[in-house]
Amino acid sequence: MKTADQAIHDILWKKLSEMVNGNVYESRPMNDVGYPFVDFEDSGTNFAGTKNGALSTVTINLNVWDTEKNRKNVSDICTLLPTYAMAIRDAYDYKVSLRINDSSIRILQDRTVNPPVWRGMLSLVFDIL
Repeated sequence: MKTADQAIHDILWKKLSEMVNGNVYESRPMNDVGYPFVDFEDSGTNFAGTKNGALSTVTINLNVWDTEKNRKNVSDICTLLPTYAMAIRDAYDYKVSLRINDSSIRILQDRTVNPPVWRGMLSLVFDIL
């Protein structure tokens, strides 16, 4: 059986693969790759005790990258992914729900490379029900 964070990761991976033609990576690729691409930055799990046991919250942080001319593509993917995530109710036998108020999107231009590229940073927070 998968852990809750792995289950959510795998569901998001499948959707992102469709959005960026399979250019999804576990970590930032060190070689030249095609744009757009996505890399998973990290994930975290928090636990809260209740009368009935423990509830957990899983946070997945990822990055969407595209060329300087394709900022709109980064924006579109960053907007579509949370919309998709809100519809997820089941991730490999885990009941999940996106905490939209705790999730975030940030888009910035990365000028550490030439030519500059656009980076969308998403933080998606899920309750495990």
